[in-house]
Amino acid sequence: MKANPPLLVALSALELTLFPIPIITLFWKDQIGMSLRDIMVLQAIFGLAVVLFEFPSGYFADRGGYKRSLLVGAVLWIAGWLFYARAATFAAVAVAEITLGAANAFMSGADRALLWVSVEGAGRAVRYTRWEGRVRAAAQVGEGGSAAIGGWLYSLSPRLPFWLQVPVAVVGLGLVLVLREGPRASPSHVRSHLARALHIVRFTLWRHRRLQTAMALSVALSLPSFVMVWLIQPYAQARGIAPAWFGPLWAAAHVWLALVSLASARVMAAVGARAALIGCCLLVLLGYAGLAASTSAWGVAFYLCFMTLRGLQGPILSRIMQEEAPAEDRASVLSLAALVFRLSFVVTGPLVGVLVDRAGMAAALGALTLVFTAGAFGAMAAFARAHPGPAVAVPSDIRYRPRS
Repeated sequence: MKANPPLLVALSALELTLFPIPIITLFWKDQIGMSLRDIMVLQAIFGLAVVLFEFPSGYFADRGGYKRSLLVGAVLWIAGWLFYARAATFAAVAVAEITLGAANAFMSGADRALLWVSVEGAGRAVRYTRWEGRVRAAAQVGEGGSAAIGGWLYSLSPRLPFWLQVPVAVVGLGLVLVLREGPRASPSHVRSHLARALHIVRFTLWRHRRLQTAMALSVALSLPSFVMVWLIQPYAQARGIAPAWFGPLWAAAHVWLALVSLASARVMAAVGARAALIGCCLLVLLGYAGLAASTSAWGVAFYLCFMTLRGLQGPILSRIMQEEAPAEDRASVLSLAALVFRLSFVVTGPLVGVLVDRAGMAAALGALTLVFTAGAFGAMAAFARAHPGPAVAVPSDIRYRPRS
């Protein structure tokens, strides 16, 4: 069990080693012939696939084993990239996205739940926050490192970045094979799996106010940054940035995100969880307003607001949900949170694509500034009411100590 946390850190780095990511929008537009509306519809299809698989996969992980769920996801991960490397039409790309969506569903939730049970003993919550930060930092290092050469690989051959994903996924499967299964609590009074699954949904989304508001805030903070992932490439292209720079810029942004993730526990100790989350809400406003107002290539610097937002809110809200979730249903609750997020993108993603196509990038970003800022602060207000006092206690061993 002691080997699991570093193995999960390595697995996270491989999951986000994505050579196509800095040029994926260009690939869809120039090689497949998609419009921005098509791209958002494609991402909605991916999100819908995750929605369909997310909660059942989390329930499967709780009942069948976290490692078994990760194994299913790893096999689908390999298949998805094989499909992508050969895809030449919108339908073929959609099949690849659906397969990768299923892989994502089986791996998400199970990995974090396994990390939680692998971090044993006194001070678990403290050490989990640190390992969670390392997991997220490793993911961004993997994404940043692969992105740094993704544009160059694309210039050699548009499909080369996709073919290189296959051996990465194979190594990921090897890491999953050497993980050790963690202990899982047995649910009481299970009449049937369907009844238990419905109970988890009702308990989490309707009865448990603290979990409900933590999930809502997670969605309200994650959705603005996720939408911007798919807008930043056409934004940069419209500002005159050459595609050859996309890889280094993407890499630099994710190195910044890795550093923020590693520092998240210290930031929370210094200012408190609530203040950190309010700061994340302000970053939504600053990021979108800055991008909307800027007319030069330097405007892409505001994208760092979203990297900072992701690095701060993820470990904080993940820890809160881990602590609030019932032990026997932890993976199910985490998967349900991911499901709610993906479902929100299924609804908003295509609408954002239509808005950008019809109104233009600047006007769309201005409208999104108002919508996403209002959503973030509204969710924050509900979260604060459900979590009176400090949302997360700051353990004594990481309390902020100013330098003398």
